[in-house]
Amino acid sequence: MQTFSFLKFFRSAVLCLLCSLAPAAFANSGGGSASASAGGAATAALEPFTVNLSSFDRYLQVSVTLQVAGPEVVDKIKAVMPMVRHNMIMLLSGKESSQIQSADGKHDLIEEIKERVNKVLETKEKNGVTDVFFVNFVIQ
Repeated sequence: MQTFSFLKFFRSAVLCLLCSLAPAAFANSGGGSASASAGGAATAALEPFTVNLSSFDRYLQVSVTLQVAGPEVVDKIKAVMPMVRHNMIMLLSGKESSQIQSADGKHDLIEEIKERVNKVLETKEKNGVTDVFFVNFVIQ
């Protein structure tokens, strides 16, 4: 009986480990990846961010996918990826955990991300980043 529960635990542990390693295995070195979703909208997946929050007693780990107006915007994002990542890090690290824990705080953060990235792209929302999706969002 103990052998069966150990095997069950071991199988679960291996599955969790594989699931946690999968995003790193598929991330490319260019800072993100691009694709078109089922609805036809182009997206740009940024590599995960891990930043200290402004109080320095907590940190945020977040994975973000940007929905963009078209494939040409994805190419533009790739061309200025260091500036995009810098602006994201500055924005995220300036937040307190209390500001981004609630749903309203996350919605505000989405709007700020769109604004910041579109500013880097020197474009308006309708021609640049149209939406932001949090794929992973952990505050510790």
